[in-house]
Amino acid sequence: MTSPVVFARFAALALFVTLLSAASVLVIERLGVPSWALAAGAAVVTIALVVVSGLVSGTMRLPEFLTQNRALPSAGVTLATAALLPFGLPGQPALGVAAGLVLAAFLLGPVLRRSGAPTWPCFLGTRYGSPALRVVAAAVLAAAALGLGAAALGHAADVLARLFTLTRPQAAVLGGLVLAFTSLPGGSRSQSRAGVALALVVATCAAALWATQAETAPERMIGLLSPLTRPGGAALAVGAALSALAFPAFQTVWPGIDKPADMRLALLWASITVCLIAFAAGPASATPVGVFGPIAMEILSLAASLAAAGALLLAAGQAMGFDFRPRIDRRRTPASARFALIRFATLASIALAAGAVGWAPGVAATQAEAAAALTVGALLPPILLGVAWDRATAAGGFASLGAGLVVTLALIDGRLEPSGLPASAGVVGCAVGLAAGAAASLFTRRSAVLPRPLTDDML
Repeated sequence: MTSPVVFARFAALALFVTLLSAASVLVIERLGVPSWALAAGAAVVTIALVVVSGLVSGTMRLPEFLTQNRALPSAGVTLATAALLPFGLPGQPALGVAAGLVLAAFLLGPVLRRSGAPTWPCFLGTRYGSPALRVVAAAVLAAAALGLGAAALGHAADVLARLFTLTRPQAAVLGGLVLAFTSLPGGSRSQSRAGVALALVVATCAAALWATQAETAPERMIGLLSPLTRPGGAALAVGAALSALAFPAFQTVWPGIDKPADMRLALLWASITVCLIAFAAGPASATPVGVFGPIAMEILSLAASLAAAGALLLAAGQAMGFDFRPRIDRRRTPASARFALIRFATLASIALAAGAVGWAPGVAATQAEAAAALTVGALLPPILLGVAWDRATAAGGFASLGAGLVVTLALIDGRLEPSGLPASAGVVGCAVGLAAGAAASLFTRRSAVLPRPLTDDML
């Protein structure tokens, strides 16, 4: 367990930063700075913070780039983010985020770390001894991550357009450039640091509002958090952002949390906090008051959406640049070339997402729910089957992925319309995939050929 001294040190640091930020906010308020100038300056500082921290924390070592220094990889972020839509209740999207956090913290994350696999397609290919299954899973993961990443980037583009009075294509290009600088060098680790720092700033702004307003009330502070639970609001962007900010390399923002047990404990408390926010802020007013409340929420939403888009598009780049080539001759392809291929694939994912957001916003917005259902319905069945059942075979893995994929796509397209089922397409596809995989595994035998060590793919 984490030492109490570590918790005390982190609490003292957070208190110091909060007090310092509160003093700065009060000084700016007394100077009478216009709201538009404060919003523009805060957005510039936010983007600069994310860009600089991403460049500083960059790494050129391929295994560390893929595994995020053994933290929960980006593919785990994608799966947990996808749990937002099928499991989130109407008006309470934070509950879906909490379910995704618990799912990755106690099941998917520890399994991936113990296996040594850098990505989920790599885990499936090694668990079932099938490179073909790894390629198919990589294709599904890339498509789902692109859809979810484009939705998160679209929300960031909306915020940028409001702050800087830009057109949507200009805001999409600006958001894509920020992601190109932050996601390529070091992944989403740096964005987690920036997100925690910005969360402290938002808390400081809320405290300053509560302290300086004449008619104060506890609901005034809670009202600042109401966009998290607003029905029909930016549920996808906020939920994905919370997942992306909480997952990657949690020990970099909380010193001492470097063991799997401590990381699971931290993610558990994160999910509990999200649930408390959902129930506490629900009855509150949805209209923040004052000057700093809306600005603070805009800044937090911008940073969180960029973090979510960075993590998801990094997962898509890893799937396209790493898992599409399971049989690489290490003698002819050096690690630097493979690293460059992953970077190029990630950059291509960012460009595709930015293009869809800027010039086809309707397509980017409508693909988010389909991408989430595709992840849950097609990827979760073979993963859960391989984790929970030792007798699962390669045929069972293919059957679970294929059946879940077909059923999910049919439900999304409207070819299947099951009556009386309140569950989403992803949940139905996941159930059908698990049943098909279990049935196929019962009638086939496991291969006696041992798969290659995962280090052959990583090094």
